[in-house]
Amino acid sequence: MKRKPLSLNSLLAVTVLIVSFVIMTSVVCNAAPSKDKLITVMNPAITEKPAKQISLAPRLDTLQGKTIYLVDLNYEGINGTPVMAEMQAWFTENMPGVKTVLKLKKGSYIADDPALWKEIADSGGDGVILGVAG
Repeated sequence: MKRKPLSLNSLLAVTVLIVSFVIMTSVVCNAAPSKDKLITVMNPAITEKPAKQISLAPRLDTLQGKTIYLVDLNYEGINGTPVMAEMQAWFTENMPGVKTVLKLKKGSYIADDPALWKEIADSGGDGVILGVAG
């Protein structure tokens, strides 16, 4: 029975596993022994203070004559995705009485963009559709 040679990806994966094992073994073997055998683990994603609750904005009776911001949250960090532009095209075709403003939020999807929120509030935007799409 003839064996097929490993692919480049398989060889790379095996190499990474071997190197990781060697590094972990050397770290464990060279670690100084602890008298109390305790470790401290910290999770930076958790805060002790709960987030402040904010009520949702009241629902609009109609979209006719309103300005709706379509905000791409820049989830992938690649200057937006076509999803919000497609939504804008839908509004243009199906609800021409609704003004849409397409915006790309600065930074990653988890970063705040106070300038954008101020722009929307100052312009009299009636609603916002936030999009996380890829």
